Amino acid sequence: MRVLDREPYSYILLESDGEWILTFLPGRAVMWDVSVRLTDTEVVALEDGEISIADLIERFSADSSTYEGRQITPAVRPDKDDDSRD
Repeated sequence: MRVLDREPYSYILLESDGEWILTFLPGRAVMWDVSVRLTDTEVVALEDGEISIADLIERFSADSSTYEGRQITPAVRPDKDDDSRD
């Protein structure tokens, strides 16, 4: 598992076995992590700068049906030994 990007207390973007996973805090009154497998289209759009992680979090937070069937439970978090972008 490799950390691609992170914003403390907001999100972690991970790569694991060729899959990109976004773990984020939806920003509601009750805080919990949500992990979503990103589609190939979302990955390409992020890589090309067409969308930002903030855009994805906003869309996912507004409507959980946008990631229906792609949520990972329990939420994915990197281990201390995992590669980081730092």
